[in-house]
Amino acid sequence: WYCNLNGVQEQDICIPDRRAQMCINNLVNVKSGNEKNDLKEQVLLSLNTESQLLFNKWKKHNSFNNEEFCNDLNRDYADFGNLIKGTDIVAHGNSKEVEDKLKQIFGENENAKSDREKWWNDNKEEFWNKLLSSVKGKGKEGNVEIKECTKDATLEEIPQFQRWVQEWGKEYGEERPKKLQNLEGICKEKNGLLNENRCNNEHECKRTCTAYESWIILKKEQ
Repeated sequence: WYCNLNGVQEQDICIPDRRAQMCINNLVNVKSGNEKNDLKEQVLLSLNTESQLLFNKWKKHNSFNNEEFCNDLNRDYADFGNLIKGTDIVAHGNSKEVEDKLKQIFGENENAKSDREKWWNDNKEEFWNKLLSSVKGKGKEGNVEIKECTKDATLEEIPQFQRWVQEWGKEYGEERPKKLQNLEGICKEKNGLLNENRCNNEHECKRTCTAYESWIILKKEQ
């Protein structure tokens, strides 16, 4: 998670690394003349690349989970919707460049935001199918099997800030027990009891304690 970044419209918000690294660079390359058609092609290209990168990220860590992978696809889809509709709260780096390009295409008058939302709604089923198509065809690849992924129709209706808070809370709730279990496994005495003094005395246990404490501090700061 990336916290305290400049150009974020909500104060004290942390951005998930998934969103910070989202593949949107080519959206600034929309050609003049038939901008909306070319924008659609560029969005489809971005979604295709994004789903591949997301798949490779899960596969790389050798911890593929079809349900969580599907959740990330849904989150990416909703974030793309915010970007296109003009409700994205990230306004720095390439996100700002994309927003500037979208303002050139749709204008900045009082109807622009509704025009952007309508354009997204007119094309969003094709966008979702593109997000899925490049990974569904993989079938079984090593120990990875991509199963069906259903679109969460309500997710994009939730404000982006609220979605990210929910995403952070889910990650924390799942990660903390795993890290604590790992800590206990390394630092327990032979009698099975956890001796806190070992955090200061034994090298491997001390290193694990330090890593756990640093992670807790980071999460509190977020």
